[in-house]
Amino acid sequence: MTFVLSAYKGLTGLLDPFLPLVLNKRVQSGKEDASRLDERRGYASRTRPAGPLIWMHGASIGESQVLLLLYEALKAERPDVHAVITTQTQTSADLIARRNLPDLIHQMAPLDTPFASKRFLAHWTPDMAVFAEGDIWPNLIGKLDKQRIPRVLINARMTEKSRDGWMRFPALARKIFGGFDQLLAANNSTYDWLRQFAGRQVRYSGNVKYAAPPLPADEHELASLSKIVGDRPVLAALSTHPGEEAVILSVFHSLKQQLPSALLIIAPRHPERAQDINQILKDASVYQRSKGGLPDPSADIWLCDTLGELGLWIRLSKLIYLGGGMPGLDIHGHNPIEPLKLNKPVISLSDISNFQQEFADMVKADVAELAENETDLENRIIANMTSEKPLPDNLSSGLSQYLAGEAPLNQTRDVVLAILEKRRRR
Repeated sequence: MTFVLSAYKGLTGLLDPFLPLVLNKRVQSGKEDASRLDERRGYASRTRPAGPLIWMHGASIGESQVLLLLYEALKAERPDVHAVITTQTQTSADLIARRNLPDLIHQMAPLDTPFASKRFLAHWTPDMAVFAEGDIWPNLIGKLDKQRIPRVLINARMTEKSRDGWMRFPALARKIFGGFDQLLAANNSTYDWLRQFAGRQVRYSGNVKYAAPPLPADEHELASLSKIVGDRPVLAALSTHPGEEAVILSVFHSLKQQLPSALLIIAPRHPERAQDINQILKDASVYQRSKGGLPDPSADIWLCDTLGELGLWIRLSKLIYLGGGMPGLDIHGHNPIEPLKLNKPVISLSDISNFQQEFADMVKADVAELAENETDLENRIIANMTSEKPLPDNLSSGLSQYLAGEAPLNQTRDVVLAILEKRRRR
């Protein structure tokens, strides 16, 4: 055990008695669900089902989408398999609950203290663990190793900042990553980096997210909303984070001077932020989706604070501003492939290191733009929104690698099933 890991375990062990106090403060700041605090301490709220059980873990929405795709693929091959999926955010919990997949249990992720980790694993006794992308916790990993539970890292994507953080503690990185039974890298840079620590256990799989079908939209809702929109040009700001709404609102005010009929859709990454966003929009004519009903045709802004309706907003729009790319947010971009699959161009601010290759390919294909600053963003949005040049029928021409995405999912499924079968034969 490395000195850093020993120190981490000791410090987090001291924290365990104070978890109720820490969690209650997080409830007060809106960061935790008061009804699920016991889950964060490792106490299960559901019984363990009989039969083979996979523990799946991801941080938030993006990782949850990957894990849900994988679970459906696993279930199609092994109907007897159950899974418990843990995430860190209420938004991802809502997403999983809405999907309501059979034999899939959601729990809030236990905090990474030795005792919470022990309680969690003692109850669920999973046959294997699957971590998505990069949300890895040393105490949980250590408990898995102690119980000889195999673990896999899927769709691994490491930002430069994340890689630099691990490189400060190379012995720890070697112990953590070298202990995975398999690591499946979503991109070349992550593959090269992981090979330093895990050697032949690393495979390049490609990004599982590409296997997702185009985002759905309720046909009745789409028809009703399209009728209300009419021929108004629509700018959609999707997956926005704090600070981005104010920037987009400023851009929209400038756009309205040239396109008085323009409509702005704002769909925040975390809909629970709607109250804060309303404070920014207080002088505007706003329709708030979560309050129900249909929008007033004269509303300038739709605040779409719901989950599962991005497919609607993309289809209604002329241009997509994709959030998460504002420098200083520490988000590093969101997936631009979802708008691409619905033939809509994308613009983002420049800090998109989580999707560097995707944006580079899309910029080269002239279906995405990256703005260096707020002034550049305003100029680019206005130019796109006022352009009368029709969009090509197929924006994804030349980008087929992002649309034929079954291979990464199938490879990931096969790796997980092989390890599960090996575990059964012990």
